Amino acid sequence: MRKRVAFLALIGLLCLSAFAPPAAGVDGKDKKKREINVDFNIGWGGCYRPREWTPVTVGVTTPFKQPLDCVVQFSAPQDDLNTLQISRREVFMPGLPRNIPLVTRMDFTVSSAVLRIMGADTNFYWSRKYDLWNQDTGKRALTAVEDHEILIGLTGSQGFSIMQVPQASGSRYAGGRGPVYAAYRFQRLLPSDWTGYASLDLLVLYDVDWVELTVHQQRAISQYVANGGRVLMVLGVKPLPAGHAFARMLPLALGEPKEIQLSSRDLSNWRCERPKTDKVACWQVRMAPSAHGWAIRNDRNGNSVFVSGPVGFGKVGVLLFDPAAIGCRQGKQLVDFWLEFMKPLMGRRSIDGSNNPERSDDNEWSYKLGAESLASNAVLEYLYSVEELKPIHIGWVVLVLTALAILIGPVDYLVLKALGRLPWTWVTSTACIAVFSVGAYYGVEYLRGGVLQARLVSVVDSVDGIEGAWATRYLGIFAPHSDDYRLSGLNRKQWWSGMAPTQGDQISRYGRQERTGARTIYCEQHIDGGNWPNSVPINIWSMQCLCSESHLAKAPLAATARRGDDGRWTVTLRNNGETPIARAYLRVGASQAVQLGSVPAGESREFTGRPTSRQSWQNEARRIEENRGRNSQYYGSDYEDGRAAGPVDTDSANRAAEFAHGSYPRTKAMMSYLEQGAVVVCAEYDDAPVPWGIEGKDCRFQHTLLARFVVFPEGRK
Repeated sequence: MRKRVAFLALIGLLCLSAFAPPAAGVDGKDKKKREINVDFNIGWGGCYRPREWTPVTVGVTTPFKQPLDCVVQFSAPQDDLNTLQISRREVFMPGLPRNIPLVTRMDFTVSSAVLRIMGADTNFYWSRKYDLWNQDTGKRALTAVEDHEILIGLTGSQGFSIMQVPQASGSRYAGGRGPVYAAYRFQRLLPSDWTGYASLDLLVLYDVDWVELTVHQQRAISQYVANGGRVLMVLGVKPLPAGHAFARMLPLALGEPKEIQLSSRDLSNWRCERPKTDKVACWQVRMAPSAHGWAIRNDRNGNSVFVSGPVGFGKVGVLLFDPAAIGCRQGKQLVDFWLEFMKPLMGRRSIDGSNNPERSDDNEWSYKLGAESLASNAVLEYLYSVEELKPIHIGWVVLVLTALAILIGPVDYLVLKALGRLPWTWVTSTACIAVFSVGAYYGVEYLRGGVLQARLVSVVDSVDGIEGAWATRYLGIFAPHSDDYRLSGLNRKQWWSGMAPTQGDQISRYGRQERTGARTIYCEQHIDGGNWPNSVPINIWSMQCLCSESHLAKAPLAATARRGDDGRWTVTLRNNGETPIARAYLRVGASQAVQLGSVPAGESREFTGRPTSRQSWQNEARRIEENRGRNSQYYGSDYEDGRAAGPVDTDSANRAAEFAHGSYPRTKAMMSYLEQGAVVVCAEYDDAPVPWGIEGKDCRFQHTLLARFVVFPEGRK
């Protein structure tokens, strides 16, 4: 008998050893030979904007003799409620280093992030937890850039002391003052998705090797600009090919470089001390007739040295010569040169030449949110305002508790006493509580369970003459049952993330531990693609809010506009959508608009009218800035002294969405277009079609769509 037991035990050990996975590899050899080399960094030079898209670069080198098919997975909390887990499939070739560009959102309070590399077809597994905040010293491994601060990304050359700009400049925005950060990235490590640049205030491309930029990088930067980004291109010795994506993006043609002589007064203003030469090679430029809003800056000798103007909802400046060719003494004094060409691109965030302010120690422990947070809260309040999420009337609670108290009290006592079974009270009381618990559960399900439903607010923006449109959609899904919900009909170019409300305008770590984000959103990424959710777990009787950003191939509307001599505007509005335009108006200035009528689906209508006064976007943005520190809801039906008198309705949600995360940069670009003489058509669609659904579920959608279209009036192009 003992021999049989020993034999069976030996067989079991052999089976376990045969099926045990290797510790960190795929070939089961010595562990040191199986270890892989992984480099990991977040943001731009360690700088990132909390809750905004930020790049994550993972460098991997494998020692294996065969290609390794793996899934790279990164997980970190993006806000108080949500953890964003992104995955991307990669194949690592033997001995060849590979950089994997990812994009994620991260919260300010996040203290750690988890990186995993798992074999897709093998039992390979590698995992590491990275500490991002030293709990003992209170020091962060990352720098959180606040809303009023400026983050500049740079690639290419670092000449003419451009990296010293932060040391001799500061930022101003909405009454706040803060430092300027400059972060350098090698050209090969530039993000391959437009979201990787979203946290930047300015991207500087300084004499880069244009032809070495990958197709994905070119497309990413072009899309970043079209969606509200700002880029300064410094042309040096490397020519920009005519067929390059950046050349096609600009409404100008570049000729051959020509030697020009800079004036001594310009050199003095730029504080170029003891220059070796005043002659530089300057690229010649010819502006296209349709270059609306573009301007050429000449030096005092009449030479064209800088051009700038809008591209979509962004802005591009082109410096036509390399300042490093001047050969003057390098130093912080040259910041005046760079500020002269950066200021036209900075928008509402201004930059000046004063000393860079030092951050307070409190900034290590608290973070001030931007104005978009308040507007996003208003959109979320509209999404959350479904009947099933409203609190149950207190009367029902009092009634149930009173009935339970009466039943397990006098009724139970009197009945058991009459039957002579008082000792049974332990059984009957327990049974009553169980029955009431089950009844309460199904009662609440009957009163508040409802059906699977979703609310959707969309903002779709486009510019006349620019192909396609940009869409930001805010989605709230109410779940009557706990389940793993999956969205169907997704486009691989969409960028999804979670949304969560914030209280006030400050995030602080004082006196609290990190909230790990109880809800995990499982997403998949692909190079130059998107971040689409594979799985969205939602608990019973709760709502999960998501935000989607994407580029659309076609704008939902088109329009032409002209102003008559009598001051009346004539607008031809075409509806390219599948549902009628319910309401529309034409913004013709900062605080004036012309009311337009409805337009059936697929048809055009002509409207004529005079402008009337309307709340300007500038005033709306100013009131957001003034009230963002209050714990109150801004977009109520009646606004008085920062307090809302009523819930957020559809109209208020549309107004709020114009200033929420994802849409606000385009709204600011429209403010600039209005100042330059353009007009903006704003149209609202009720019950617009929803571009996706819930896989395997019947869902009741309620969709409100706001479409905006920038028009250059006839005769002003």
